Amino acid sequence: MITKFFRRADGTLLSRSLEVEGSYAMALTVPSDAVEISAEQAEKLRAGHAAQAKAWVAEQGAAADLVRRADYEALLALGAPEATARRLSGHRGGGGDE
Repeated sequence: MITKFFRRADGTLLSRSLEVEGSYAMALTVPSDAVEISAEQAEKLRAGHAAQAKAWVAEQGAAADLVRRADYEALLALGAPEATARRLSGHRGGGGDE
């Protein structure tokens, strides 16, 4: 099996694998903006994409925590009992400044 790696102009990583029988091999079909890269370059690109995705997930989680905390505090300010404010807002952190 032959595996080749490609990077598109937008940074997308592609891989194409092909079974080779004897001396016969089919041409690999790739988008016109794809440039062949080494397996090592592909692994670095994949690791970079994974790190970016992990950072994005962490940012989204932190933003959601801030929204839940603001909702919790708003419910408390309106006079809702703490247990109710936690249940409605989804806030799980401490009640005071953290």
